[in-house]
Formats: sequence, C-alpha cells, structure tokens
Amino acid sequence: MTSAFEELKESKEHLTVLLSDGGVPHNFQETYTEIIDQYFRMSLQESETAHALFKAKTPFAVIAVGGYGRKELCLYSDIDIQIVFGPKIPSSAKQLAEEIFFPLWNLGLDLGYGIRSIKDSIALSRDDFEVLTSVMDARFVGGHSPIYLSLVETLQKKVVSKKAVGLGRWLEDQYKVRIHTFGDASHLLEPNLKEGIGTLRDYHYILWLARAFFNLRAPRDLEYMGILSHNEYKTLCDHLALIWLVRNQLHQLSGRKNDRMAFEYQEEIAKRLGFKDQKDLLAVENFLGGVHVSMASIKSLYQSFITSHISRWRGIKKDVDKKDTVAGLHLSQGELNVNSGTTVLSNPFLLIQVFEQSSRLDCHLSMEAKRLIREFLFLVDDAFRKSEKMTQCFINIMTMEKTVETLDQMYETGFLEAFIPEFGKIINRVQFDAYHIFPVGRHALETVRHLKRLSKEKDILLIDIFSDLPHPETLFLAGLFHDIGKIGKDHARKGIAITRNILKRFGYDKKRAEDILFLVGHHLFLVETATRRDLNDEKVVIQCARTIGDVERLKMLYLLTWADSKATGPGAWSEWVANLVQELFFKSLHVLIEGELASPRAAHQVRKTQSGVRKLIGGHIDDRDIEGLFEAMSPRYLLETGPHDIVRHHALVGQLKERLKNSQAPVFVFEAREEPRQGCWEVIFLAKDRPGLFSDITGVMALNHINILSAHIYTWREGTAVDIFRVTNPLDPIHPDETWKRIKRDLRNAFTGKLSLDYRLSQKAAPCILPPRKKPSRPPKVVVNNESSDFFSLIEIFADDHVGLLYRITHTLFKLNLDIRIAKIATKADQIADVFYVRDLDGQKLEDSKQIEEITQALIQQLNQR
Repeated sequence: MTSAFEELKESKEHLTVLLSDGGVPHNFQETYTEIIDQYFRMSLQESETAHALFKAKTPFAVIAVGGYGRKELCLYSDIDIQIVFGPKIPSSAKQLAEEIFFPLWNLGLDLGYGIRSIKDSIALSRDDFEVLTSVMDARFVGGHSPIYLSLVETLQKKVVSKKAVGLGRWLEDQYKVRIHTFGDASHLLEPNLKEGIGTLRDYHYILWLARAFFNLRAPRDLEYMGILSHNEYKTLCDHLALIWLVRNQLHQLSGRKNDRMAFEYQEEIAKRLGFKDQKDLLAVENFLGGVHVSMASIKSLYQSFITSHISRWRGIKKDVDKKDTVAGLHLSQGELNVNSGTTVLSNPFLLIQVFEQSSRLDCHLSMEAKRLIREFLFLVDDAFRKSEKMTQCFINIMTMEKTVETLDQMYETGFLEAFIPEFGKIINRVQFDAYHIFPVGRHALETVRHLKRLSKEKDILLIDIFSDLPHPETLFLAGLFHDIGKIGKDHARKGIAITRNILKRFGYDKKRAEDILFLVGHHLFLVETATRRDLNDEKVVIQCARTIGDVERLKMLYLLTWADSKATGPGAWSEWVANLVQELFFKSLHVLIEGELASPRAAHQVRKTQSGVRKLIGGHIDDRDIEGLFEAMSPRYLLETGPHDIVRHHALVGQLKERLKNSQAPVFVFEAREEPRQGCWEVIFLAKDRPGLFSDITGVMALNHINILSAHIYTWREGTAVDIFRVTNPLDPIHPDETWKRIKRDLRNAFTGKLSLDYRLSQKAAPCILPPRKKPSRPPKVVVNNESSDFFSLIEIFADDHVGLLYRITHTLFKLNLDIRIAKIATKADQIADVFYVRDLDGQKLEDSKQIEEITQALIQQLNQR
C-alpha cells in the first residue's frame, strides 16, 4: 500500500508536469488542495499517536486556515494548518505534529502550523485581526469534526460578530498600506498578483467582510445572499481564475513563491497561455491588457461592495435634499442611486447625467446604479453619442473638480468606452517597456489628473500660464485624447484623425477643436525638441515658434508636455528635462511676441557678449590681446557662451598653457561645479585637441557612474579643446570631490595608455553572479538628419541602454572620421535617445548616401552588441 508521503509526492509531481505542459486544469487550486487534504487524512490513519489520542478520548481536529482553508493553494503557496484540541493540549501533541508535518518539510513545502486549544484560538483571534482573518477561513480536513464546529461557532459568536466594525476599519487601514507598498496592480506593468490593489487580496477582503457582517459561509453565498448579482459573481470568478492561472505559472517559472510579475517572466507566461502577436500589438502586451482588465474589474467590485454594503463604519455624508438631484436619481447613505431600470428606459439621458451629478455632488455611484448602467449600455447608440445634450453633459464633467474620479467610474461601468468607442481601444493597451508605468488609457486619465491639479502646484510658472488660459476645457480634452492614436506606429498623426472624428461627433467649436488637434498631434514636440536639439541654434527656435504659431497654443502645449511627462513615470520629468523645456518655451515665446530671430540679431548678440567680456577683463589685459582672444574663439562659441563663462574659460586656458610649458605628458584642465537649480553638474574640460578625445572622456565618465546629459565641444583656433558638459550627480552626494578626483586620475591614465577603457568597461558590464533582471527590449534605430541644422548633420540614435554605450557610440563615430560638436544625451528608463551634431573632418555635412549607409550600419552593429 502506498504511503501518504509517496502518494503526495507522486501527485504533486504529476500536477507540476501538467502545469509545464500547459494542460493544467483551470481548477488547479482545488486539485492541489485536495492532494494536500488527502495527505493529511492518510497521515492521520497512519499515525500511531493519532490512534492513541482517540483511544484516550482526547479528540482533535486538523484544520486548514488562510489560503489553504480557502482552497487557493498555488504551486509554491504556504500550507497553513492547525491541530486544534478541546480544553487541553496533551503532551503527545508535539509528537503528532512531527509525524504529520516532518514529511512535508522533507518535500520542500513551506508549512505554517500551530497546535492550539479552542480557547487559545479564540483568544488570539480576539487580539489580532491577522490571526482572526486566517481562522475565519478555517476548513475541516480530518480528525474529530465537533472540535472544528465548536471552534467556528464560538469564533462567530464571541469574536466575529462583535469585532465586525473593528475588522472593517483594520482592513481599510491595510488597504491604504497596500496602496503605498504594492500600488494599484490594475495599471502597473509589474503588478503584485496577491497584495496589489485589484488582486486576490481585494477578493479576500470581500469574503472576510461578508462573513463578519452577513455571516456568509461560502464564496457562492455572495450570489445566493444577493450581495453580488449572478453576472457580477460569474465575472468575479472568471477574473480570479485568470489571476490564479498566471500566479501558478509565475511560481513555476521563478521556482519559488513569487507574486510580483516582473518583466522577465511576462513573455513566457503570455506564450504558455496561448497569446499571439497581433498587428501593432505584441502577445505580451495583449496578455498584460487582459490581466489589467481582470484586476480593474476586481478593484471596482471591491469598492462598490464597500460603499454599498459595508458603509456603517465609515463616515457617511449626509444625504442632500431631493431638490438637489435631478429627476430619476436619489441619494442614499452618501451614494447616488438610479430610481429604477424603468426610469432609465424612459430617460436614457440619465446614463450620463448620473455621472454629472456624481461629480457635482462629490459622491460615488451605488453598486445598484453601476449594475443598471452596465445593463442599459445598449442605449448608448450613435444617436445618443451625437446628442448635443449628452455632449454638453460630458463637457461639463471635464470642467468639474472631480473629473478624474468621474472618468474612473465611467471606465469601471463600461460607459466611457460605450460613449467614446475610440477610447476603449487604448484603455488597457500596454506598452511593454520600463519607461511607461501605466497602460495607455490610464496614462491619459493620469495626464488629466495632473492638468486638473495645476492650480494647486507649487511652480508659479505653471500656475501663471494656466490662469491665463481662456478655455481650459480645451487643454483637458487634449489631455484625455493626446494618446488616443496609440494603436500602432505614428500615434500622434493617427491621434489627430481619431480626435477629429470624436470632436465632429461632439459638434465641438471649430476653433477650439483645431487647438485640440494641434495639441494631440504635437504633444511630444516640445520635449523632443528640447532634449534632442541645440537650443542655441536660431533655426531650431524659429522652427519651433513657426510650428506652434501663437502664444496660447504654446502655453497649452507647455502645460500638456508637463502633465504628459509627469503621468508617464518618475524619470520622464527630471530637473534637467524641465529646464530644457522651459528654456525652449521662453525662447519660443520671445519669438512669437517679438518676431523671428535673424542673423543680424545673432551678430548683435555676439557684439553684446564681446562688450561684456571687455568690461570684465579690460583692466587686466591689453585691448589687442582681447581682440586676439575673440579671434581665437569660434562664432558659435561666442554666440552660445555668456561673458562671465568666457572669462572663466579664458583663465582656465591660461592654466592649461602654463602646465603645457612644464610637462611632456598629456595635460588637461578639469573643473566641476554643481548646478543645483538644473539638478546636475557642469564639467569643463580643456586640453590640446586630438581625434578621439571626446570618446575617451565619455568612457571615463561611464566608468565612474557619471551620465552625460549634454556636451558642447568647441575648438579654439590655436587648437585648444574647450568641452562643456552637463552631467548627472555623483553617486556619493556627500563626498562628490572624491568622484571628481578619481575621474581626473582615470583620464590621466587613459591618456597615457595606463588604462584600457575597452577592457575596463567590458568588465564593468559583465554579468554578476545573480542573473540580470530582464527588461523589455526594442530594436535599435539610427537616423541621419540633414534638415534640422544649417551647419551640422544630426545623427539620432535610439537603443537599449547599457554600461559604456555612449563610449562605444562616440568611439565608432571617431573611427568613421566624424567630428562631434554637440551631443544631446537623453535616457528614458532603459532606452536612450541620443543626438550628435557632427561634420566630417573637412568641416562639411554628410551628403554622400553611401557614407551615411556605412555610418548607420556601423552604429547598428555596435548597438546590437552587449
């Protein structure tokens, strides 16, 4: 006869193989739970201690608690089990536990066990809500069933019924902790499947609260007792099944109990679950979209359950007078209700009016109101969408204080997708990268959220610009629709066409509609121009101002750029990016107000700079020497550099010349100073110019964890390289000087051949003992642009970031005989968007198509290497 241990081992191995082969049943949890149950039952039959205890009339019960009690065991879940005795725990209880539990530890299972009397269990449950919720899930496995029944009855009578309100408040506090710790899984790209908002824990909260307040016995009672409708309960079960299925796959792939669905596992899980690549949509993006739908549905159901059924322990708003609501709606317990389905049929306008009133009164829709909206969405047809009355109601919602909260409720009920079908296509669309932290639809709502909070921002510039807007609703609608074209490539252009159709259907004002379409089509224009172009180039600023056209559009575009970036992720609106965009904004504003810049203005700027330099150093050096100094400087340097900086650089050039007189070794001057207002450091490097110098500097910076943000590279006529960098802060903010000393030492060693940058950077990039964390990847892209500058060719590079990448790029450009004069370095999470202003060694732009192809392919080859 097979022992309990052997049967358990064989059954678990068989189930694991099924999971690997994709043939695992949808009820994996129940199947695995039954395997464990069977083990305990057989163990009790095999246990001599168990037989002795029953002969001695010392009954006990083996009781599953926690997730095991709920029959939710996933592949590597903890098995929570208790041996419960009556009034006393006998001395042989420990021996019983060893006989039953030791084999499970030998099999590598995580076991959480306890040996308690009924009295002990009740006392612990009374004092600790975490223990209480675990015991509330108790389920009889084996032994003496009256012990189990006595525990359950006593717990309900003496603890659960008396602690219901306290439990509710404790769970509400835990919910806030989960938001802070794990975030809202319904729109995170690496969600926690158990503790995140909208996941399994929300479902557990519903069960515990229903047991506390309604004496619910089994999950199916949620439907039988009318707490959830038949469709709601069925939908809940379907969504839970998906999350459990994904969680089991995650456990197996990671080989441990793991609830955080990191990027490295997502593509394989999507493949195992049968998701396929579609046009403009990766299989993994389709998979994540489905997971988010399930999580959003569970989150919505939990919130509706709380507001509709468990509101007695919350502070309830006083119901307003009936005259404050429109006909067909009423307030009850602080929630907005629809009178009946008949009311909706006779007045379909209520389907959108209920949201308008919810926003105006700052109250949630009741669970029943949401049910009615879902059931009557078929009334939202083309005539409904084109109705001027309906459109005006939606516009009213966009201008109210609680816009985003109302849009959330529209999304939860399916009304937003029904009213604006085009928006439904992006609601759960996921971009598989480490840069965007939200699905596209949620990102759009977050953008609106930031725009609605503009008046409360600390940045005076944002407040002033926003207060000047005559029609802020235009900006809000642009924020809602700015990414609506993200159903494939070239989303801004697609977004214009899609938004035009929506606004035409709305019958929206033509002038304001054109503003919205411009903002949708150009929502990336400011940030891309600021981070990828030389803002000291007149042509760049003039083209920017010409494209935007008027001051009001520029102001709205600046605000949309800010909100879009803030809603994208924490790295999208750094101080560096903010300063660049602000600089472009003010320069473009100046052009729009004062008229276009022209070369005479540039000549005037150079003369003004020279005059400022004369005032600063005129008393210290001869006028002829000053004129000679100006002749040594390039026109671009004089145009882009202020008088104080020129004087500073001149002093550093003097230091360099003195050092060159006294040394045969490579000599340079290196100076770093913090720019706290820009969130970066300025580094000035001077040396005798030579080919490959810039590449060596980038390599040493990378070696010391310093990221270059921008570089302006000048060569004075006597051959002095004056390179000005903006770089990120050193890793050690307390002792930054130590970093700069180390960089100087490494530069010296690199210049004298004592340090191999290729070798050292390859060592730095080598994988550590732990496997690298996988991140989404995109194929590299190289574009040679001859249109954006009159004097330079722009090489634009987009690729996955990795250690030493900038060094490899610049070293490749050096070997291709290209002279880098300006570098704009932008990193979005794990993706780079670097732009290099280059000329050939004859000072000409790149015009030869074969040369451009050679450059492109050489860079692509480097970018594909790791």
